[in-house]
Order: sequence, then structure tokens, then C-alpha cells
Amino acid sequence: MVKWVVVELSDREYQILENLDDVEGDSSQKLRTLLRDHLFATPRFHKDYHIIHLEEKKELLLGILESIWKEYESSTSPLEKWDEDKMKSVRDELTEINAIRPVGPFSFTITGFLKKPWLSAYYHVNNIFEDLDEFSQACIASIYVLNFLSKGTFESGLLKNSTILLNELFMFSYAVARKKAHETQESFKSRRSSPGSDNQLTA
Repeated sequence: MVKWVVVELSDREYQILENLDDVEGDSSQKLRTLLRDHLFATPRFHKDYHIIHLEEKKELLLGILESIWKEYESSTSPLEKWDEDKMKSVRDELTEINAIRPVGPFSFTITGFLKKPWLSAYYHVNNIFEDLDEFSQACIASIYVLNFLSKGTFESGLLKNSTILLNELFMFSYAVARKKAHETQESFKSRRSSPGSDNQLTA
């Protein structure tokens, strides 16, 4: 839903806004861009930046999510069907955007540049895409953060493959933990609401 904000500016403030040549668009678009830049540059507002973009990119995220689950229709682990060239190509692309780094000749790990925004995105995906299961939400978070780190340069096919690689090797562990936490919570609620539950010890 679009919100309108009316702001009074002094002549000098408006003159500065009008002369911000590095910011594209008319005055309203410049204000919007400045707000987003401020959210991104201010640590305590960083989460708000990601929330805005998660909501705006729903169509892209859900479209790639659908293509990911199609890969799982023929195999429980799509990586098993990848050859070495495909694996190396995806790894090189992820290294290029500083999402992963090598820790040996044949292994790698995720970087803080990916993990920190991923954890933030995964937390908010749970609210924005609440109808999805934990593993779909992990996919959404990975797609979003990879698109963010690549500055939109990863095409849909690369976003799909990069998400599969990262999730299979790293990020699905968070989905497993969240699923177990949800199941434990539901089990606890069920026991508390059952007729025989009166919190009394019996011999």
C-alpha cells in the first residue's frame, strides 16, 4: 500500500535535494532513494532495508523457488546430478561476490557477508512468507541475499543453482533447527492443552 508523506523543506533544503545529481529521478524518487540508502548505511535500520526489498521482490523470489523445487522432483539432492564443471562454475560465481571463501583445496565456507544478511532475511521471511515451510523459507532467504550480494547481476538460472548449492551444504541446517523448534513448541502446547495435563506429579 502506497503511503503519502508531506514534508516542509526550507528553500535551502529543497535546493540541495534538487541538485543531488548522483540520485536519479524526480524529487519524490530522490527522497525514496535517500531513505533506502540511509536505511542500508545505518546498522540499526539494516533490517528495515531488507524487509522492504523482500516484500518488493516477492514475485521474483517465488518464481525461482518454484524452479528450485522442480529440481527436487527427480532427486532428493540435485547436487548428485552435477558434474565437476558445473560445481566449479557455481563456486567461482559465489566466490566472486564474496558469498563463500575457500578453506582448503576442495572445501569452502560461507562468509560473514552472506551469513549476516541471510540470518536477518530468514528471520523476516518467516513473517512475510508465513505460509511456506521452513525449507522454502530458507530458499527464499538465499535467493534474496544472493541477488543482493550480486547487485542483481545473477540471472535466474544462477540464482537457482547457487541457492541449491548453499542450502544443501549450509543453510538447510538452519531450516532443520527451526523445524525442530516449531515441532517441539507445538508438542509442548499440545501437552499443556490435553485434558489429562494438570502439571501434577504421580507416583
